[in-house]
Amino acid sequence: MRILFAVVPALIAVVLLWMIVGGVREIRGLRRLQLSGQETRGTVVARHVARSTSGTGENRRVSSTLVETVEFPTLDGRRIRAVPTYSDVAMLDRSGQEVRVVYDRERPDRFVAPTGARIGAGAAVARIVLGAVFLVLVGGFVVFSQTLLASSPF
Repeated sequence: MRILFAVVPALIAVVLLWMIVGGVREIRGLRRLQLSGQETRGTVVARHVARSTSGTGENRRVSSTLVETVEFPTLDGRRIRAVPTYSDVAMLDRSGQEVRVVYDRERPDRFVAPTGARIGAGAAVARIVLGAVFLVLVGGFVVFSQTLLASSPF
């Protein structure tokens, strides 16, 4: 029984660490694009709403995300048509509009088409902070539960 008080929190901690690492990687990728990316103009040629569900029954939640397809020319004349690597559009429909594109010169399929002047990393920062907070809580639970179990007669 004691092992469950360590194994379950350890599994939760692994998921939280994965979430934190993903957020850090996203911020690094965005920063790299911001510092050394090539800027051009592109057009939003298509969009669709992606829906995902979580939970079951009364606890079932459905979330929607707008996914854009952007077409743009590279410096060497190639035309790229793809979905941005990172997106901050939320549910803003920019179909048919010309947008600013910042792409990786070595891998033009890695790009962003930000809604504003800055490339937003707010969602990644929120994931990192939330993951860190829950990781501290899980750590506190493990320490507290092991202390209680150590003083328990069972």
